Amino acid sequence: MADLMVQIDGETYPLADCFWVRANSAGCAVGSVHPVFGDDVIATPQQAQREFSPTKRQRASDDKHGMQHLLLTRQQWDEQAKPCFLGRCNHRLTVG
Repeated sequence: MADLMVQIDGETYPLADCFWVRANSAGCAVGSVHPVFGDDVIATPQQAQREFSPTKRQRASDDKHGMQHLLLTRQQWDEQAKPCFLGRCNHRLTVG
């Protein structure tokens, strides 16, 4: 498979070097998945959402509750998502 390229914040990266992150309405990362598994590719936010929420009902609930599916570079993942997974982010203070 050819290396798929994506643009994030005006820069071009190989999709295989990025991560999809599931974030709640406060912006806190609550899930992450690599976009390339062998021949399987998650290339759009909709495909990422289906990975986390396989049923139509779950996806409707995601939309209702403001869940987001964001493609991040490794550096962005380290800065934005990793603190959430380690319980060191400020998002938890805004979710009540």
